[in-house]
Amino acid sequence: MQQNIKNSIWNGCPELKLRGRKVMWNYRVVRKKTVLADPNSKKERTHFTYAIHEAYYDKNGKVGSITQESINPFGENVEELRHSWLMMAEAFGQSILDYDSIPEPDYDRKEDPLGTILDERIKKLEAGDEELIPWEEVKRGFEEKFGHFDEEQYDKEIENERKKKEKIHKDHFIGVSPLEELIKKSYLDYKEYLIRDKTENPWNYTEDVK
Repeated sequence: MQQNIKNSIWNGCPELKLRGRKVMWNYRVVRKKTVLADPNSKKERTHFTYAIHEAYYDKNGKVGSITQESINPFGENVEELRHSWLMMAEAFGQSILDYDSIPEPDYDRKEDPLGTILDERIKKLEAGDEELIPWEEVKRGFEEKFGHFDEEQYDKEIENERKKKEKIHKDHFIGVSPLEELIKKSYLDYKEYLIRDKTENPWNYTEDVK
């Protein structure tokens, strides 16, 4: 999560489809209303701004929360950044959300199991009845399930992957013009990634990626 969440920390897992993926969140265009009083005339003036936010849903596909602040494209390597930008572009194919109308009408907290679980955890943390799990304990549980975890080797693999993605970006994207061709090339790369990801993580998908 990049930002704080408006109205709740997380929300549930709807059977929404984003380019064939089963998601519990996606990016949405959000309209925000600001009312300012003119210091001289005292008259109120209304302004609207639009931005991309993360949106979280109940099982029925109703938005229960959004990030308080708008979201920028982000990635741990340049490919992730490029794909993040394309995922955000998908938001323009959906209806606009009003910042002050979240949760949406008919949003059902009872149909938001993950949000309910986190509500209970937050209450325990705030009451001091539960502490955050230390990293060493998380690591130990991870190793019991998957075997020895070499942090140094893992960091090296991440760094090698970062450099590899930068080389691919330099060789295949830098210098591509006009903009229409660059967007097309970026989209085709994103589409290939989705097909690859479906093979590696089939449980995250509900239908064939097209």
